Amino acid sequence: MSRVKVSKTLSSLSTAGLTALAVLTIASTASAQAIPPPPIVDFPLPVGFQIPPADSKCILSGHRLDLQCIIKNDPDAIRIRAEEANLEAQALAAANSGKLDPYHQVETLGELEIFDPNLSVNSNIACSYCHDPMAGYANGVSILSVYTGGSNPGSVPITVAHAYPNNRIAKRNPQGYTYATYYPPLHYNQSQADFYGGNFWDGRATGYLLQNAAANQAQDPPTDPEEMANPDPACVVYKLSLSKYSAFFEKVYGVGSLQINWPSDVATICSTPEGAAILGGNPTPVQLSASDRTLVTKDFGEFGQAIAAYEGSDSVSPFTSKFDYYLAGKATLTGQEQNGYELFRGKGSCNTCHLDGRGSTLLGGADTGQAASLQPLFTDTTYNNLGLPKNVMLPWYSEDTPDQWGFTGNPLGFGFIDLGMGLFLDGYYGAPPDLTWAAQFPNFEGKFQTSTARNAAKLPYQGFVKAYMHNGYLTSLKEVVHFYNTRDVYSYHVLSGHCPKGTVEKVTCWPEPEDPDNENMVIGKLGLTPDEEDDLVAFLQTLVDGFKP
Repeated sequence: MSRVKVSKTLSSLSTAGLTALAVLTIASTASAQAIPPPPIVDFPLPVGFQIPPADSKCILSGHRLDLQCIIKNDPDAIRIRAEEANLEAQALAAANSGKLDPYHQVETLGELEIFDPNLSVNSNIACSYCHDPMAGYANGVSILSVYTGGSNPGSVPITVAHAYPNNRIAKRNPQGYTYATYYPPLHYNQSQADFYGGNFWDGRATGYLLQNAAANQAQDPPTDPEEMANPDPACVVYKLSLSKYSAFFEKVYGVGSLQINWPSDVATICSTPEGAAILGGNPTPVQLSASDRTLVTKDFGEFGQAIAAYEGSDSVSPFTSKFDYYLAGKATLTGQEQNGYELFRGKGSCNTCHLDGRGSTLLGGADTGQAASLQPLFTDTTYNNLGLPKNVMLPWYSEDTPDQWGFTGNPLGFGFIDLGMGLFLDGYYGAPPDLTWAAQFPNFEGKFQTSTARNAAKLPYQGFVKAYMHNGYLTSLKEVVHFYNTRDVYSYHVLSGHCPKGTVEKVTCWPEPEDPDNENMVIGKLGLTPDEEDDLVAFLQTLVDGFKP
């Protein structure tokens, strides 16, 4: 790859014992000249998808969206905000009822935090905006799946004249966080030569400090400049201290937890988005005493732990799918679902990564014994490069000039290559907490976390378009299965939008992978028939929670 790497430097520093290193930035990346995206064709809309009438005025040429218009008018965006307000009100009522035992107090506090838009820099976006319960806690805005690969706009609008996008926006499709708490802290397994656990597509929520990857993940969006954009973790704690549930937080974590001596300019600083030039790159611009900063750190950790408690609760990760009841002997799979299940652990090669508690019959033989796990996670929590094409419609590629705050989200423009776990290991977010991990960069470049297959089929309503994979390139489970089945049968050395005449992209043409390094070659030519692809989809639909036996 052409990108300058720092992994060798990090590894050398570790070897030399310089473990005090906290952050390395990639100067060449920051100073590189952005590569503009190629002209974007007007891709055909997914079968059955119709642009909501309220969104018609938000559609721009070149398969682009006026994001501010979408935020204000899109029916899914409106639905999500109404849902989160209702769920937050219910949680607040429960918190104030005095009837919750300690176990459910922590879960309820996490629920209050997840659905609170006031925790963002502009008090306009909650965690749940990008993680809709009705979509399996993944992207819940159908038109974003179609036009932005599922990537969601954050708290900060971009007001620079003629700028596209006109809102800061994430570079990836948000990962659903059902069952996220079952992923252990990131660790490198020496015998398997593989990373296990962590949260996020690239594993950067290692959980090393809290020993809880999901809690670590919960701490990231509030200070991510493209998402909730608080300039300091202290700002999240400050806003918790002003919330309707501040007393409940202290009931859970101790009286005085939020009693911090805030400086007079805290409100001003905490309304300035992360990345603003005026902050001078200071990661903790709120000036606090050492003791108050220690208390903030404790509170911010507890903030994340409460969210992790909610994510692990029966409200989010309940193990109530049809398949769970099938394992309990309380439901029967249809013939199509049963055939899909056999394909899942055989010809389809699915359960070699999406562990279902049974043995794989891919190489022959039979697995007729009892399931080894009656609570399978449908993931091995490792990382893979599936060879996905670059999703050229991501607005991230155009966020290559400074916004009104002087922040440039993606200095490389279309030249940015998403290396997945490679970004994390190579210092994109700063040095990994275990500096020896950097030496593994060549083996993990281009790899992304194996998400659970649970709730992948969960949709808010019939006709909803859901984005799949880290860049949202695939927009239905049928496309996902067809890609796994035929990636190497219909591969072409082209970018998305430029398949040869006579082919149909995502049907008889798969563009080249964004990063070919470490590509998983087990998939790509599975030999499934169209009916077998449909059977696999039918089985995946049995993994949606909420089944009533």
